[in-house]
Amino acid sequence: MEQRTEYKRALDLLKTNQFTKFSKTKPKLKNYILYPYLDYKEKIYRISRFKEKDILKFVGDYSDTPLTQPLIEHWLRNLARRGHWKTFLRNYDKRKKPSRELECHHSYALYKKSSRKEGLEKAAQLWTVGFSQPKECDPVFYLLNSKGEITADRAWTRLGLSIKANERQLAKYLLRYIDQNRQKDAANYRLVHSRPSTIRNIENFSSDSPSNREVVLHGINRLSRTNPAIALKLMNEYRKKLKFKDNALEQTYRKIGISLARMAKDYELIESLPIKLRAHPDLVEARIRQSLRLKDWGNAIVLINLLPEEEKKSQKWRYWKARVLDFSGDPADRRIAHSIYQELSEVRSYYGFLSADIIGSPYNYQHQISDISFEETKKLENIPGIKRSLELFALGERSKARQEWYLAVSGFSETESKIASRLAIRWGWHKASIQTMIMTESWDNLDERFPTAYKDVFTKYARQKNLPVEWSLAVARQESAFMPDAKSRAGARGLMQLMPSTARLVAKGIGTSYSKNRRLLEIDLNIKLGTTYLRWMLDRYNNNRILASAAYNAGPGNVDKWINPQVPFDVWIEIIPFPETRNYVKNVLAFSAIYSYLLNQEAPLIYIAEKKEFESASSINTGSN
Repeated sequence: MEQRTEYKRALDLLKTNQFTKFSKTKPKLKNYILYPYLDYKEKIYRISRFKEKDILKFVGDYSDTPLTQPLIEHWLRNLARRGHWKTFLRNYDKRKKPSRELECHHSYALYKKSSRKEGLEKAAQLWTVGFSQPKECDPVFYLLNSKGEITADRAWTRLGLSIKANERQLAKYLLRYIDQNRQKDAANYRLVHSRPSTIRNIENFSSDSPSNREVVLHGINRLSRTNPAIALKLMNEYRKKLKFKDNALEQTYRKIGISLARMAKDYELIESLPIKLRAHPDLVEARIRQSLRLKDWGNAIVLINLLPEEEKKSQKWRYWKARVLDFSGDPADRRIAHSIYQELSEVRSYYGFLSADIIGSPYNYQHQISDISFEETKKLENIPGIKRSLELFALGERSKARQEWYLAVSGFSETESKIASRLAIRWGWHKASIQTMIMTESWDNLDERFPTAYKDVFTKYARQKNLPVEWSLAVARQESAFMPDAKSRAGARGLMQLMPSTARLVAKGIGTSYSKNRRLLEIDLNIKLGTTYLRWMLDRYNNNRILASAAYNAGPGNVDKWINPQVPFDVWIEIIPFPETRNYVKNVLAFSAIYSYLLNQEAPLIYIAEKKEFESASSINTGSN
């Protein structure tokens, strides 16, 4: 504890530029497990004072830590700012995954000190992307332009990439580089991206130039997202007037077909597509889902047989093959279906549990319990990387702790990984346990893969909100793998990945207030708000976890639009328009079943009342639960 306090004090001295006092404190911590982090921080704060040999010595001394690569990145950036290009080039390859900033510095260094040709070639590659590059790229891009290397074709290519990436400001900026002959096409490119319906004016897109053909295909692709029938009609018209390349045409018809499969009420248009169906598995899958939505079981089985062999062997399509054959009046088909269900029921998965319900078999959880002694965990605890990781975890430095942990366990055997997972759980570090099992593909260690994290808190709020505790645990397991400091790119925070706007709405609804978004990383508050929102979704959807889970992920507005009581529950899940939500619902339901088993409750995957929200099961064998 004394060293831990002294370590924090040393870091504070660095942050406040008290380097003389730091220099006196640092030697006292030479034997502290986090000494490499102190050395690293000193070099980061005072990088210009260290020579090349000092940096390389650090890299050699601490190669078993995650600190070497960030230090090299920081050092190389500093060398670039100071114009030390020879040292920069000599050490650039030591950075395994250079940032975009570093890549631009490298391009400039090549031009200045090594090979002008190589430098400009790399600069051209860095320039020709669909996003804005950092300001560090400006010097080498200036050279690229001054040497006449931003050609009309290169500028057009980047314009197309930026528009397809929806980088509208960049696309506008690039217009200055477009040659006069393509200015109209460039304007049309931006127009059809923002207003796809303008592609209907065929006369305005009549030129048979490569650039206009590219614009037309982009417009058709954009329009097909919302109106695939009109997009198909227009594509057939344009095809008569313009000479499209076969592959580009095929891909456009494929995208139209996928949208038609999602929206169309019959097969008339989709079957008119001039396309080799078997060559596009994603279109075949979309058409299978269309057949399931239309309850055309015969067409579904024909399409399943068009899938590549590996896809046909997947649990998903084996299950649907069995479901479709189950409708047949032929006893032989139904025997095949039962045989498939039997095989799938041996697997711990969403489709395995569905199959078990259909044939009335118990779930096979395939639970493997590791016999790990206290002595084994103590021995592992003394490995330097693990010691550093646990000390960082104790200090609340979760991000750094994770980096140390994953680097340490990456070289572990399967047995060592299982011991490490058990150690992580003992420390209350559930994310590390889960990730370690994933890294070693130890799928059957359920205690480590599905820890009952923060069980008391989840149980407390589950009882208050009248929620199945296994379901709320399953949602948190899917959302964050029980990582309290989880933050998504979209802004969701904490264990249950709450968006700040949703959290504020829920907090207001229950009379709870909090001042800053960072409080959403607090375990109790996050679970309280998350379980309240789950309760709201259950209330909205008549206690149906299928719909409530989908709404938690995609929003109730989308789920309200997707509700279709005319199809069976498993069909409804399979045809959810958002692939992310589709997989989310399957995982949450399966995880909920696993948690019910681990909590000794043995709840079914789907309850009878939940199935009844969808088409009556009278004509379909969906099990008795």
